Amino acid sequence: MGKQRFRISYIRKPFAKRSRYCLGTAAAALVMCGVSLGLSVRLEGQGELNVAAWGMSSFLFSLLALAYGGLSFLEKEKNYVLSKIGMWMAGGLIVVWVCVTVVGIIGVSG
Repeated sequence: MGKQRFRISYIRKPFAKRSRYCLGTAAAALVMCGVSLGLSVRLEGQGELNVAAWGMSSFLFSLLALAYGGLSFLEKEKNYVLSKIGMWMAGGLIVVWVCVTVVGIIGVSG
């Protein structure tokens, strides 16, 4: 067996256009999540309606980031690294918000 040759491409692919929107909305969702959780901790769990609004906005921005990330993969011959980062962030935030919601519902009724 001969040596396996690796081909390296020096052509730089541009970032997918929607990948920047994906990363931006995921970052905004992360900031909103931090604000919501910070307010909730500061108010010792007795948050007002604005705490829920920050959390819901974070959840919706996460869904929007997933949508932009999915659409960015439809662009051909582009660099998708920003989309992958944004989708991981948004997916993690969605899991966090679903868990917080389920715990809140079970805690209230149980």
